[in-house]
Amino acid sequence: MIVDAMRRIRQMLYKQVVDTGPKQRMSVFNRSIAAAIVISIFFSIIATEEAIQAKYGDHLMRLDWIIAILFCIEYCIRLWVSPLDGRYGKGIRGIVNYVLSPLAMVDVIAILPTFLGIISPELYTLRVFRLVRIGKIGRSRRFKEGLYYFNQAIKSKIQELQISATYTLMLVLLSSTFMYLTESKVQPELFGSIPRCIWWAIMTVTTVGYGDAIPVTGLGKVIASATALMGIGVIAIPVGILAAGFSESFRKKRIENEKIVQQENSVDSVGR
Repeated sequence: MIVDAMRRIRQMLYKQVVDTGPKQRMSVFNRSIAAAIVISIFFSIIATEEAIQAKYGDHLMRLDWIIAILFCIEYCIRLWVSPLDGRYGKGIRGIVNYVLSPLAMVDVIAILPTFLGIISPELYTLRVFRLVRIGKIGRSRRFKEGLYYFNQAIKSKIQELQISATYTLMLVLLSSTFMYLTESKVQPELFGSIPRCIWWAIMTVTTVGYGDAIPVTGLGKVIASATALMGIGVIAIPVGILAAGFSESFRKKRIENEKIVQQENSVDSVGR
């Protein structure tokens, strides 16, 4: 009786953990964990501000403990149901394989700094490693789908991206060389070598423009203006290429899904 009840509970938790709900939507369990991850990362970031840490340090520590305990419970649940997942195997072997998996290690690294604070207050500074909890987002199905489309877009447009990278490299090298020849004698501390000019060229073609190195000669300003105008393509061309790649990936995936649905419908019609 008790064994059957535990088995049902385990199966129910497994369905929540691996998102086997209707229409493959994120389960309530994983939604709650995702919310806790976002809250944890947010407070881990603001806690690095000394003024906030000094005023709200005790409250942040309590919140940290609550979240750490919550993630410990999550880790134990995932450990318990791991043998039900075919990826890890059954029984003790499944538990061991899960413990050695990358996501499980991320969980441990994210939780560990909180408990290390008990051993030594100095070790509590390792709380910044809680930011690795963002790696747990990798369990999200939408994240995996987005990563799939991103990889497909790059693979399908690799030749175009290589051409764009070559254009960027040539623009940076040529503008850096011309700027070195023009400005090196006037501003040796800023343009006294081509590597220094490369820094300026990268900041210019990417439209960042920190303003730490500015040409003062007339010819230098002409070169800078031409570099800035030609640098528009450095951003625009790869963006257009990737946008086209994403569109093609979505279209191919939609066609594949439609074919699968048609095959399933044909099988059902034959069975009837």
